[in-house]
Amino acid sequence: MKYVKTMLSVLALGGTIASAQTYPLSENFWTDEGFQNRVMGSYGVHSELEPKLSEDEGQFFKTLMSILESDLSQGATLLEERIGPDSSAPMDFMLGTIRMQLGEMDRAISAYEDAVRKFPNFMRAYKNLGIAYIQSDRLQEGIDALVKGMELGGADGMSYGLLGYSYLNLGKFSSALNAYNLAIAFQPDSKDWKLGKIRCLIELEDYATASGLVTELIGQEDASHELYLHQANIALAQENLTEAIANLEIARRLNKGSEGSLFLLADIYANRGMYGLALDAYEEALGRTSNKASRFSSLRRAISSFIDNQAWDSALELNELALTELAAAIDDEQKLVLLNLKAEVELGSGNSDDAAATLEEIIEADPMNGRAILLLAKHSWKKSDYEEAAFLFQRAENIDEVAAQAFLQYGQMLVEQKDYAEAAKKLRQSLDMDYQANVADYLRAVEEAAQRS
Repeated sequence: MKYVKTMLSVLALGGTIASAQTYPLSENFWTDEGFQNRVMGSYGVHSELEPKLSEDEGQFFKTLMSILESDLSQGATLLEERIGPDSSAPMDFMLGTIRMQLGEMDRAISAYEDAVRKFPNFMRAYKNLGIAYIQSDRLQEGIDALVKGMELGGADGMSYGLLGYSYLNLGKFSSALNAYNLAIAFQPDSKDWKLGKIRCLIELEDYATASGLVTELIGQEDASHELYLHQANIALAQENLTEAIANLEIARRLNKGSEGSLFLLADIYANRGMYGLALDAYEEALGRTSNKASRFSSLRRAISSFIDNQAWDSALELNELALTELAAAIDDEQKLVLLNLKAEVELGSGNSDDAAATLEEIIEADPMNGRAILLLAKHSWKKSDYEEAAFLFQRAENIDEVAAQAFLQYGQMLVEQKDYAEAAKKLRQSLDMDYQANVADYLRAVEEAAQRS
């Protein structure tokens, strides 16, 4: 279950690894024409609810509207020159809305904050202020502003939807689910709110309801890759790896496999011993990866897994892929880690001469690389070059991170040579540094052999 949970956490990003938010809105949400019309398209005043423009401001507003039709930046500049401590709150509101349209969120926030200071019950200013905060990833401030606007009568689908979005990204999944349910009541056709609800249900482990909603959405529209990623999420949570693979592959075949989803697919294939398919998925995932260095740990773990399962050819191929793809992105120490793994594969697959050459390359670059020295010592031992092996074991004994293993393996080699007394000394030194019950049992057997010899 732990492995499944780890994979689930990877896919929870919906394939948007680089996003500032854990759960992004759809790519065109902020630029959608409906959003623009609802939030940014109205500069006017709701006279029955909101502060009024003065007579002079009203005349200026008529002139301003003609300028805004052709040049937002010029309109913002002219408006800013007219705003002062005694100007009305709608002037600041108009400026904030123009700045929001220009994508200048910090300046928009400042203008909306001025508007609500001048008129504390300015409902639309609170609503737009909340939206600007959320676009700036200031989620809690956005929540506070939206709630204030709703208290003043501004409750609508967008407000509830953005509340859900903010709560979801703050990890408040029950609150987010409640908000999304209300948003859907106002806007039943909103895909963003339904996707948000699905994410909440997954986080709350209500997989049956989540799966039902995903199935409903798939049935209503052409297959969206994101829906299949959600189905994969749900399948993983239920430890149904076969269904997870099927859904990840659908997203992949739609050419919508992301870096995260492809690495996840590769990991599942590897976990199931389907190494050829895993290799293909890892290669494709790396092709979608912009920050290659960030995938060093993932590939190292995968190669180690292949080695543990003695999938030597696949391990070597993945190692070569990692060395090639990551060469320009990782540091010398990380390259040595991959070379160590390469040597381990070569030794395991019986390519001892290739392994020796790789290990010598490592040791030349890093003379204190204890792991490489131990592997080379073991290689010499297996070739019955005891003198060279002894030299290398003695060298490794002086490297703290591998000293206990060096004493142990040196002792084992001496047992093979029937030098039981000297072997016992090495084994005692290993136990002094790292006590292990099985080694202690082995030492007793060696001491008995020494007494008999």
